[in-house]
Amino acid sequence: SAHDLLTSGDGKLSLHYFSIEGVAEQVRIALSIAGIPFEDIRVPFSEWQTKKPTTKYGQLPEMILPNGQLITESMAMLRLAGEADPEGKLYPAADVGKRLQIEGALGLTADLARAWRPAIYIGMRPDLFGYPADWARDEKDATLKKLREAFLANELPRYMGYYTNLIKEAGGNAFLLGEDLTIADIAAYQGITYYSRGIADYVPADCLEPYPEVLGFLKRVAEHPKVAAYKASKA
Repeated sequence: SAHDLLTSGDGKLSLHYFSIEGVAEQVRIALSIAGIPFEDIRVPFSEWQTKKPTTKYGQLPEMILPNGQLITESMAMLRLAGEADPEGKLYPAADVGKRLQIEGALGLTADLARAWRPAIYIGMRPDLFGYPADWARDEKDATLKKLREAFLANELPRYMGYYTNLIKEAGGNAFLLGEDLTIADIAAYQGITYYSRGIADYVPADCLEPYPEVLGFLKRVAEHPKVAAYKASKA
């Protein structure tokens, strides 16, 4: 079982990522909710160039199971952690219909991230978009501003509309797919709250204010007893 994979073996379960939330935070939350102990290993950015060649695909996160097996890809980790939930709610092993709903909602969150990606990576890796690696700072900044403002004007409202519809279809006062918290809610919570943190230039921290149903959903996830307990343990 997923629980056995995560808990059985001679070693300890470990999750390796940087000292940020990023794509690993949803996995950390799911493991915590499922009651799975793990070593939360934070890799300093200063050590990344040394560690990078030792990773399977040149990226993090990586998870090492107690039996020594290496797991890559954050979504694989999230599903595994979800299936290990002893209450059977995060990612129900025996409910194919519920899993299909969860997969659809996970896909929506992945689509939102994909829509945002050019607006973040053009500043980090301009060469991937046909611009010189030493792109002039003022030109880069002007392009970043244009892309991010376009995202806020077009893509963010579109996706927040999709989430609003999901929330309303589920009753409007719980989570994306009903009364039970799932890994789809955890992923959406992490993906959406990013835009309200004020950490991306030209994306104001109040950009989610026009979407009260979404804000209500985010609040309910944050206040879920097990999510709140995890957050408190990291404070």
